Amino acid sequence: MGTYPEPEINAAVQRKPHILFISLVNFLLNFAVQGSLIFIPLLGAQLGARDWQIGLVGASYGAAFLFSSLFCGWKSDSLGRLLFVRLGLAASGLAFAAQVLAHSLTVLILVRSAVGLALGIATAALIAYAFESGADMGKYSSYGSLGWIFGALGAALLKEFHLLFITSSVCCLVALVLSLAFKERAEKRCKTGPKMWLVIRRNFQIYLAVFLRHLGATAVWIILPLYFSLLGIDRFWIGLLWGTNFVVQFVVMRFLERFDENKVFAFGQLLSIGVFAAYAFITARPVLFAVQALLGVAWSCLYVGALLIVLRSGEERGTASGIFQSTLNLCGAVGPFLGGLIAEIWGYQGVMLFAAGLGVAGLLVAVPAAREVPRHSA
Repeated sequence: MGTYPEPEINAAVQRKPHILFISLVNFLLNFAVQGSLIFIPLLGAQLGARDWQIGLVGASYGAAFLFSSLFCGWKSDSLGRLLFVRLGLAASGLAFAAQVLAHSLTVLILVRSAVGLALGIATAALIAYAFESGADMGKYSSYGSLGWIFGALGAALLKEFHLLFITSSVCCLVALVLSLAFKERAEKRCKTGPKMWLVIRRNFQIYLAVFLRHLGATAVWIILPLYFSLLGIDRFWIGLLWGTNFVVQFVVMRFLERFDENKVFAFGQLLSIGVFAAYAFITARPVLFAVQALLGVAWSCLYVGALLIVLRSGEERGTASGIFQSTLNLCGAVGPFLGGLIAEIWGYQGVMLFAAGLGVAGLLVAVPAAREVPRHSA
């Protein structure tokens, strides 16, 4: 099946302030996510959780995010984008605030599930809305990374869990207010929604390649703060290491849409292998900053490349972005549990090598997929 042209947007529309507002909403939402996410493993450890239980916390969040984004992205193709964007932002504001109630492991699992559910309502619809509004998806994605930068820096500076959670809640509510200025695009939508299986089949190899690489990544992320802490790195420096990754993402993502998305995607897969292998053997703080920078390049290429491939492959953009987000969130559900379990048995370095091995498998899938997907013709 051939690719579909992007929505025709004239230059005057592209300059409209609402595209900046869309990017600001993406920034605020990702600020909220990262501001809470980075120290969740440390909060779990403080509550007495073992490594595999910390993985369970991450898995509950990822599973809720998965089903929510898959369903809501699909429904947004028939009911419109903004209903889900606004509902998701409001629910996220409440869910992030509820994290201050997490005084036991059970409550932490429940509130992180609520956060995943709320975020899933908004994310796929927001991506589809941005694409259809004429946003440069590389630049749009870079604002998400910018949000992660400030979220990581905020975590480094605020440090206290309850302050981070309240800040995340406020960011979502501000994003909700900004979204009230958005207008739904006037276009005919199928009342029953597209057939999800056809959308999955169209880009199955892309989704599979992303899944394999990101499964390893999420296994690493859940234990990486603990690994850094074991190396003697305090919370401030952990926050800065996290921030380095996102600074590089913000810069690199802004220039990727001009390149062939298939080659960009394959390069991101290749570079990821080296990054995960490096984590297993490098302990010096200055070199870890370099590895985090390479991670930023790898993820930028993989994320933007894959996102452009699936959004340009058909008209069911809400469903396609929902499947894409659900692929990432399936990793978010399974990866943390695997990471915690592997760390329990083979230690933190075992998790890094596991991720590198999955990266090799992802590359073997990604290269043929990139060759088979037809080039986009505008």
